Amino acid sequence: MQDEERYMTLNVQSRKRSSIQTSQLPFEDCSVTLQWYKILLGISGTVNGVLALTLICLILLVSQGVLLKCHKANNSNITQHDEIGNLNMNNGTRGNSGEGPGQCASGAAHHTVLCPLEWLKYQEKCYWFSDEMKNWSDSYMYCLGRKSHLLIIQNQLEMAFIQKNLRQSNYVWIGLNFTSLKKTWTWVDGSPLDPKIFFIKGPAKENSCAATKENKVYSETCSSVFKWICQY
Repeated sequence: MQDEERYMTLNVQSRKRSSIQTSQLPFEDCSVTLQWYKILLGISGTVNGVLALTLICLILLVSQGVLLKCHKANNSNITQHDEIGNLNMNNGTRGNSGEGPGQCASGAAHHTVLCPLEWLKYQEKCYWFSDEMKNWSDSYMYCLGRKSHLLIIQNQLEMAFIQKNLRQSNYVWIGLNFTSLKKTWTWVDGSPLDPKIFFIKGPAKENSCAATKENKVYSETCSSVFKWICQY
């Protein structure tokens, strides 16, 4: 009888140990899974951090590239004068900085030009109308000092806009003169006048500069004093 009781006691204890060990297995599995989950979270966080830093670096590089292009554009506006003061610009680039029109446009296909106070905007250009009077050369230098140039009219729509905003009916200087070197009417950016767009009324000779009045363009002596229009 004592042997049987001992056997039963041992058998019960063995079953209890087996039950305890069996119940501990899921907890151990959960602990291992939790550790792996923490490791994966750490790796994922590190990867996301690296990707975020890479994205920030790319954004900074692109921004620096745009600013560098603007800076180069501002510094590339090299001017030269011929006998009458014709302005030649590298590839038609007009740098804008300082107290004048100070808005830099990027090289993107679609950009918005912001005009300073007292400047009027029309078709991605800015215009400034003077209230005083100067000769053509002084008017030219004034616009140059404001990081712009005398008006270049490209079509009849632009001419209509100019005439609509003129506050008087007198002559106004534009960026066109007759150069003795080329023997032709030339805009201040170096491009020739298209006779299909405008016909110059008056003689084409040395020391002749163009002024506009009532939708027409006239040849006037460059030493005459008129108001003028700057543009960029």
